[in-house]
Amino acid sequence: MANKRIAGIIAVLLIGSGCAAVWHPSIAPLAARPAFPTEQIARGAELAAVGDCAVCHTVSQGRPYAGGRGVPTPFGTVYATNITPDPDTGIGQWSEAAFQRAMRDGIDRAGRHLYPVLPYPHFTRASDDDIAALYAFLMTRAPVHQTTRANDLPFPLDNRVLLAGWNLLYLNTGPWHPDPAHDADWNRGAYLIEAIGH
Repeated sequence: MANKRIAGIIAVLLIGSGCAAVWHPSIAPLAARPAFPTEQIARGAELAAVGDCAVCHTVSQGRPYAGGRGVPTPFGTVYATNITPDPDTGIGQWSEAAFQRAMRDGIDRAGRHLYPVLPYPHFTRASDDDIAALYAFLMTRAPVHQTTRANDLPFPLDNRVLLAGWNLLYLNTGPWHPDPAHDADWNRGAYLIEAIGH
């Protein structure tokens, strides 16, 4: 009887852990676009250039950051999203907290898992200040109303719930730490490559 009770408790804990890994609440939409200091926007522009955000989030001859570029993977094609502040098709309703969750955990504002072609396994190591600066830069771009086409992935890889398992196996969250064996310049370069530059 005791063994059955222990097995039942373990089963409940495993199911609860699985649900916690899969389910994430949505984050309330912004009521109004915030204002940002000029220096923070400029810093975000530098970081977006280091991370080459425009490469994936801009189609050839398209509007900057409006998404739509297909990123081929061994499993199919994932289409980069619109990261302009358009409220309907971009990130215009995203708070900084929602943006940070996407960058650190690979979870969008609605609570859906993002495919790791968005290099959140690297961005998770970025500092709070740098993520805030990227957010400030993107939220001050020209809004572009452009819907991103659906990903071209076979079943079951088109089911985002599976990404919870991928994250449990491969996502190592936590800030980047400097290597004391190297000087400040080396560490700055390492940070830019390992976190922002992915």
